Amino acid sequence: MAKLKTLKPKKCRSCGELFTPFSSLAKACSPKCALDTVKKTKQKEFDRETKRRKQALKSRGDWLKEAQSAVNSYVRARDSGKPCISCDKPDNGQHQRHASHYRSVGACSQLRFNTFNIHASCATCNSVLSGNLLEYRIRLVNKLGIDRVAWLERQNDIARYDIEYLKRIKSIFLRRTKILNIMRSSA
Repeated sequence: MAKLKTLKPKKCRSCGELFTPFSSLAKACSPKCALDTVKKTKQKEFDRETKRRKQALKSRGDWLKEAQSAVNSYVRARDSGKPCISCDKPDNGQHQRHASHYRSVGACSQLRFNTFNIHASCATCNSVLSGNLLEYRIRLVNKLGIDRVAWLERQNDIARYDIEYLKRIKSIFLRRTKILNIMRSSA
């Protein structure tokens, strides 16, 4: 009669306890743990499918908001520690910071993602004073130069972005923000 081979102990996928499996395919120590493992696997698959369906249902407007949010986060990270572009109020963490567009999104949609057009601003200048544009322009000329500011002012086209472009913009700026935050934390 052939001698049965004893299997090495394994770690249960559900509870993490060591057990001696009855076959090489066993992944759990008990029927209860096996059911828990199956439930977790099915829940992960369900969550993944739900996420995929939600992504498919997003409108162009939803993608536009997400892309703009990613760009704004990047600008706030890039300009962290710098004063407000309009009033020189310091970034000391005591007031809210906005990503302020020099040329507004409504007036010049083609510049909505252009980082030369977006700079960190205090909430008062951006929201209450509508950008405080006179002071914004003075400081923008000092920061970028008159040629680049003149170029921004000449742009008057209207842009309509497709979903694939918006996904790419979101991805690029999320990655850039992550890199900036990593560089800042390691310095």
